[in-house]
Amino acid sequence: LVVASQGIGLLRAGGGRKTEDGRTGYDRFTNAYFNQDGDAANQTNCKRPTFNSQNDDSVYYVAQPDFFRSKTLAPGASGAFSFDTAVGIGLAACRLFEEKGTDYFNGKELFDSFVNTEFDGATGRIQIDPKTTSRSVQSAFFVLYNSIGVLDKTGESISIELELASHTTAVADSESSEMAWVNFPGKAYRYADRSTEPP
Repeated sequence: LVVASQGIGLLRAGGGRKTEDGRTGYDRFTNAYFNQDGDAANQTNCKRPTFNSQNDDSVYYVAQPDFFRSKTLAPGASGAFSFDTAVGIGLAACRLFEEKGTDYFNGKELFDSFVNTEFDGATGRIQIDPKTTSRSVQSAFFVLYNSIGVLDKTGESISIELELASHTTAVADSESSEMAWVNFPGKAYRYADRSTEPP
C-alpha cells in the first residue's frame, strides 16, 4: 500500500491569492472572523433549533462569548468560498437594485448580474468567466498535494500524509484564461516512479 500510494495526489481549490494590498483575502477574512465579539457568538447560538433552549451542550454546541476570539474553530477554505459566494450574490443584487430602482428581479437577472460581478473576496480576486459562468481560471487558485504512504515502526500499518507540492498561477500577459503550475520552494509533484518529471 505504501508503494501503491506513490503518484497519487490531491487537488484542492484554495483561497490565498494575494490582492493589490499584498495580503491575501483569506488573511483579511480570518482576521475579521476571529475579531468578532460575544454578540456574534450570541447570534450564532440563537440560530440553533429551539428544542435546545436549555443550552445543553450534549445536544448542540453552545458557543461561549469568546468563541471567535479564542480561535476555537477556524472557518477553513469551504467557509471562505461560501462567504465569497454569498457576497457575490449580494453585490449582484445591489447592482440590480441600483440599475432597476426596485428590489424586484428574477433569477435570470440575478444570475446575469452575478456573472458580471468582480470583487476582492476571502479567496482572492473574484472574477467570473462569462463563457463558462464559473470562476475564471485567472482568479482561481488550486493546490496540488503529494500523497505519501508512511509505514509505521511495526511495519503493520500505514498512514497517508499530504505534502504541499504545487499551485496554480495565472499566465502573465495572457489574454485567454490560461494558468500554469508552479512548485512550492523545494517541492515538486512526485509521480508513481518517484520522479518529478511528467511521464
